[in-house]
Parts: sequence; C-alpha cells; structure tokens
Amino acid sequence: MEVLDTNLLIEGKRGLTTIFSVIEYPPASKGNRVLFPKREDFLKSIEIMVKLREIGKPAPAIDVLIAAICIRRDLKLLTKDKHFLFIKEVEPEFRVEIVE
Repeated sequence: MEVLDTNLLIEGKRGLTTIFSVIEYPPASKGNRVLFPKREDFLKSIEIMVKLREIGKPAPAIDVLIAAICIRRDLKLLTKDKHFLFIKEVEPEFRVEIVE
C-alpha cells in the first residue's frame, strides 16, 4: 500500500495520506483515507531525527513524522521531495518512491 505526500495530492491524486498532508493541503480531506500518528510514531521520529543530525542531514519535522508513520506500518511513500532520500539513508527499511 502507498501513502501520498502533499505534492501529489495537490496534483489531484487520491488515495491514502497522512493528517499532516491534509493540514498542509486541506482540499485533500475529501476523497482520501487519512492516517493519524500514534505515540510510537512520534518516538520513531525522534530516533530518525537523531540519526539524520548525526550525518548532518536534518529534515523537516513533519516529513520525518510522515516517514515514521510509513516505516511503522510498512507502507511506501510516494513523493516528489528528494530530501526523503536522506531518511532512507538512516532507515533502510523506509520505502520511498520519488515520482517525477
């Protein structure tokens, strides 16, 4: 199963997304299924951010949360944002596809 990042929702794609993308782009609240984070997702986000800072590649907090949600649920993220590849560097199990 795949999770759509905000940039794909803006283009009109529909499917599964996170509450963070809906907050960023409210029209996505219609026609999409929405994932909400759990406490463990926030804890995983902290772990990821520590690793990113250690390699000198911090990422936006919301994007780290989105990645944590995907990792913990074994979901692939579809996005146009290449900085998600930094997360892949520290979390090899993170499934992300950069859409052109």
